[in-house]
Amino acid sequence: MTENKMSKLLLKWFACTLFILFSSAWATDFIVLGDMPYGNQAEVEEQYRKLIGSINEESPNFVIHLGDIKSGSTLCSDEFYMRQKELFSIFTAPFLYTPGDNEWTDCHRTNNGSYAPLDRLKKLREVVFDESYFQQNARLGVQSQGILMSEFSEYIENQMWIFSETLFLLVHVVGSNNNMDSGSLSGEREFLLRERANKQWINRAFDLLQEDRIRDLVVVFHGDPFIDWMMPQPSLIYPGFSETIEATLFALANKTDKNILLINGDTHQYQWDHPFYGAGHTRGNVSRLVVPGARDMRAIKIGIQRRSENYYSLTVIE
Repeated sequence: MTENKMSKLLLKWFACTLFILFSSAWATDFIVLGDMPYGNQAEVEEQYRKLIGSINEESPNFVIHLGDIKSGSTLCSDEFYMRQKELFSIFTAPFLYTPGDNEWTDCHRTNNGSYAPLDRLKKLREVVFDESYFQQNARLGVQSQGILMSEFSEYIENQMWIFSETLFLLVHVVGSNNNMDSGSLSGEREFLLRERANKQWINRAFDLLQEDRIRDLVVVFHGDPFIDWMMPQPSLIYPGFSETIEATLFALANKTDKNILLINGDTHQYQWDHPFYGAGHTRGNVSRLVVPGARDMRAIKIGIQRRSENYYSLTVIE
């Protein structure tokens, strides 16, 4: 073999080795946002569009909106849902979404239009989670509980996908105590049925997490489970979250040594807990991000960098 051919082979080997090492070390980068846009359309849409433009410039692998696409004092009209669907289409990266409370549980309020919350949830599912939503995210291999589990066909919004050895899980858990305090029989039934579906979906994720091909887990939902969420070590969980989050998610997290990142919104104040001290326990393999929201219209870019001392890299996008 000539010296020139040997040099080329060595260069190819070196490039492939770097690629493998880099791929393993840097899993992905994605952007999360939530609790926006809040306010009158004429007042906030320009700022929201500017943020979307900044997000597009970052060219993330995908974008996740974790709910509350409106404030708690604006109309829950069909037209509003369609308008938000149009804004979703401006994102150039694959776009994922999980509902918040403002777009359905709180729609009974007079200033929201006195709608029936379950009717609004049905409409939201029809508008957002249509065939085009899953076609646009097909390259991520997104799976829906509503399609995967016939027993839970209603829960089209619960999603899961694997990207670069990280398992991503979207669970429909919302603010306003997760709709536990609806005050109606239909609302209470909705809470119990969705809680059952969510627990099954979380259990499925942790079953997958045991596989060698999956290195870590990212769990995204809207509601902040903690009553004392402003404390540096939150300990008290609202009852609407106790089964899904404390008894199921946290209990399963305690049984694995793989890294788990929880991302929620609802309380609007940017917070990074690494490691996470919650529900009276130190959870060394769990980290938590609370995204900014409402008037604080910013997003967070997250990089997973497995071979770095800082497993997660966070950047604020404005």
